[in-house]
Amino acid sequence: MPRTDINRINRECADNKFQPVYFLHGDESYLTRRAVDTLTGYAVEPAAADFNYERFHGPDMNIERVLTSVATPPMMARRRVVLVQEVDKASLKARELLAQYAQKPSDSTVLILAASSRVKIDKRRGTPKWAAALEESAASVCFWPLREHELLAWIVSTSELNGKKIGRQAANDLYARLGDDLARIAGELDKLFFFVGEREEINSSDVLEMTGVDKGGSVFDWVDALATGKSLLAAYVNGQLTSRGESAVGAVAAANAHFGRVARIRALLAQGKPDAQIKKELGLSWWREESVRDLFAQARAFSDDKMNEIFGLLLQADLRLKSSSLPNRLILDTLAFSIPGD
Repeated sequence: MPRTDINRINRECADNKFQPVYFLHGDESYLTRRAVDTLTGYAVEPAAADFNYERFHGPDMNIERVLTSVATPPMMARRRVVLVQEVDKASLKARELLAQYAQKPSDSTVLILAASSRVKIDKRRGTPKWAAALEESAASVCFWPLREHELLAWIVSTSELNGKKIGRQAANDLYARLGDDLARIAGELDKLFFFVGEREEINSSDVLEMTGVDKGGSVFDWVDALATGKSLLAAYVNGQLTSRGESAVGAVAAANAHFGRVARIRALLAQGKPDAQIKKELGLSWWREESVRDLFAQARAFSDDKMNEIFGLLLQADLRLKSSSLPNRLILDTLAFSIPGD
């Protein structure tokens, strides 16, 4: 069975079409939890859930009960749903029996096998047989942290799953305001679904109104102010971030990501690559045109010496935040006024 991903799972749920066995694991634990919640939320028929939905916990489950459950026909419903959490912590015998079941599963049962972390699957280096078997016979997905274009696709598919459309610009704005914190994005999407009511489409105005732009700006406003040499504006936004209790370490990480992107663009420009190819390689096709223009402008304007100085200042700020007794706001304000101008 081919590998799946979170967006395909969302589409299957929206279409009410499910695979007989799912094997979910990975380093991005939020996506594993989200996939489990989505699958159970859509595959379990609420009216008959007491008869057709069972959950088991890997470390202490009775494998005979699990196998009996997956083989039992659904009662007054189209399917049974069986969830095994922390399957990687079940006994070896239990994992092997589940892998055998996945080769010839019941067509009236959806079995969800969710691991607590990534299961190493490398056929050249002794992958556990049960995991290799599930990789081949189940709808398997290893959840890695999403890259930018994957995250934007996830925003779109999550919206569609909730009966809403979100345009490219609005999805881009949501990502630009919140970064790659999936849990936070999911929470803001839930607010947006409620905010737009019966309206089908979420637009950029909705995103900007719901994500705090009128309440002092976001981490990304702070990064933009740093990158454009607007020290006073950066200090103002920093005050708003501090008052809301937002992470100073996270702000510096966002700045590092921004200037890292600028540095990569500089390197690719130096290789003579055209702008369009660089945009594609760096996954910037979904970005707002204005933001992309700013990145390329900075890449062309900043010297190597300036970039090195900026990265040194960011490292210094990060170390101070993690080891110094100085207030976080003072450290970030010092950083803002230290970033060299054009």
